[in-house]
Amino acid sequence: MIVGLLACFMVRLFITLDAPGPKRWILDGIVTGLAMLITAVWIVEHQVDLFAALGTGGGAGAVGAGIITFFKRRGQSAIDALDAALPGKPAVPADMTATLRELNKLP
Repeated sequence: MIVGLLACFMVRLFITLDAPGPKRWILDGIVTGLAMLITAVWIVEHQVDLFAALGTGGGAGAVGAGIITFFKRRGQSAIDALDAALPGKPAVPADMTATLRELNKLP
């Protein structure tokens, strides 16, 4: 299990550090934790050998990049609101928040 968890963590760290633009450490931390949890459950449930654990960890870590990409496209406003809630970050302007709420009401 340790091999799988380390593989998952290393893949997630490599993807995070290699990504262009500002780093979103909290979001990456949440996705990394989720990927490691899925890796641990999969390894325990299927009682895989060492090589399969390595592949499972690497695969789950890589899928985390797809999860982040999916939610960046679908929920950019939610990510911006999360970033604005962090200390030292500027808050989202009220007019932008009102515009986003109006857009969410559209069919």
